Amino acid sequence: MALLLTIPLVLAGALHMVVVKLDALSYLKKPIHQSWFGMNKTWRGIIVMPLLTILGVLVALWCERFFEITPFSEHSSLWLGLSLGIGYVIPELPNSFMKRKLGIKPGELSDRSPWLFTLIDQSDSVIGCVVIYALFGIGDLRLWIALIVLGTVVHLMINIILWMAGLRKHPM
Repeated sequence: MALLLTIPLVLAGALHMVVVKLDALSYLKKPIHQSWFGMNKTWRGIIVMPLLTILGVLVALWCERFFEITPFSEHSSLWLGLSLGIGYVIPELPNSFMKRKLGIKPGELSDRSPWLFTLIDQSDSVIGCVVIYALFGIGDLRLWIALIVLGTVVHLMINIILWMAGLRKHPM
């Protein structure tokens, strides 16, 4: 179940990096608030991630038949996708805000406690999505904990793959 629930976010996150790399929708590449969140938190991400996550939910809905479980077919793909996309992008903002206040440049790692910031960077959006799944009544505490662990590891692995493919500047 945890693996199936990661599909919408892995797909949306990877497609978002393609959008960023191609500089598609560049007119939306405006910082939400440059001094608070830096240059990398843009309106493009806030708008594109939820839309791409709808596509991810549709793919996961199609994949349900292989997993023999149906967490997606019980909900509106539109609302679940939008909610997950928002649950992905909004929790990244407090982390970016804190890093700006500590003088860490956008897209850079902290010199102080780099592992802590890497863990926060990889898990903030995962936790946000787990909250959305909980609000939709998908899963239980055991699954949510498994999703936080699995989602954080998968997020890190996907970022490394995207970095190796030239779609990210840094692996973490």
